[in-house]
Amino acid sequence: MHILHIANSYGGTEVYKNLFTALDRLGVRQTVFVPLNPNNHNRIGNHLIDFTVKDSQIIYSTALKKHHRFFYSCKINTIFHEIEKSVDLKEVDYIHAHTLCLDGAVAYKLSVKYGISFGCAVRSTDVNTYYKKLPWKKRFFTKILKKANDVFFISPIYRKFFLEHQVPPKYYSTIDKKSVFIPNGIDNLFFQHRSTVQKKLSSPIRLVYTSAFKKSKGLVETIKAVNQLQEEGVNIVLKAIGKGLPGRVLDPNYIQKVEEMSEGKSWIELCDFMGKEEVINELSKQDIFILPSTSETFGLVYIEALTQNLPIIYTKGEGFDGIYPEGMVGYSTKFGDIDDIVNKLKLIINRYNELVYNINQLVLNVDFDWNQIAKKYVSKYEQR
Repeated sequence: MHILHIANSYGGTEVYKNLFTALDRLGVRQTVFVPLNPNNHNRIGNHLIDFTVKDSQIIYSTALKKHHRFFYSCKINTIFHEIEKSVDLKEVDYIHAHTLCLDGAVAYKLSVKYGISFGCAVRSTDVNTYYKKLPWKKRFFTKILKKANDVFFISPIYRKFFLEHQVPPKYYSTIDKKSVFIPNGIDNLFFQHRSTVQKKLSSPIRLVYTSAFKKSKGLVETIKAVNQLQEEGVNIVLKAIGKGLPGRVLDPNYIQKVEEMSEGKSWIELCDFMGKEEVINELSKQDIFILPSTSETFGLVYIEALTQNLPIIYTKGEGFDGIYPEGMVGYSTKFGDIDDIVNKLKLIINRYNELVYNINQLVLNVDFDWNQIAKKYVSKYEQR
């Protein structure tokens, strides 16, 4: 079996590497085609894979120019022709497009011309960027969905929202039948260090944030919420980890704002990006995890925090929301709503022992193991 992956975001996150490595262990031949935007050329060579299956490879394309950002159809056609030049499509059994509106559009054109089955994933960039900024292309996006053999959702909340709000009612049943929820997994290192300790709330209460220091991740709002709790007499401290996160375009003005807000506050500690083992060590020392970001396709960091038995604050209506019932492992919060973040933190504090007990019962190493997830994808590939 030969799978062609079209993954424009490859190199920016380890999610793809983990999936492709797990597929490689199952004996799947893979060609990973990575069409890079001009500002992402630094991703070349990131997260390289030592494939064991013969002829598997990663192909980087730098054919896209700055003007392609403004000409959607031209961008799709350029990627399409680059794949035709680089890949022997007669040998491809299935195309896995890792976004709908960009990678999926290219897979659609290849399927029409070469008759290759394909599946496409729906991610936050599709819902929050393409569907909002290119509303006149929605009919074409629906054509992609109708043509696809499979539609993959990384989050149940995105599946529900997308099918109800973005799919025309007359096609709902057709697309619903071919849509499937398959979560992302986390690095096996977190399972190897899974905590079995029944945590008790510390004094001061230790809150931790692990992500890039950028506006969309809600760090400023987190600081304001903790400040409000401090003013109400709650003994709580915040450790924010992730400054200088590699592979991210960061806003120096936002980072400066975060640093200025933290100046003179003994209850805030700002830390640089850390490797996985350091992050695990830090998570094990904390009480509660928070990441009130504006959009998350899935949110691996929430699962990583759960491996250390940390109740979590996540964003309402985004990727992680719906993975577990509200109040089972933590609470969702409205992005940008400081009072709501404060209230949800209070709920966690009041129910802390119960939440930690619930988290201890989770079988995370089954639900979010890349080997099991890869098998689910292969079963779809084989139904082509």
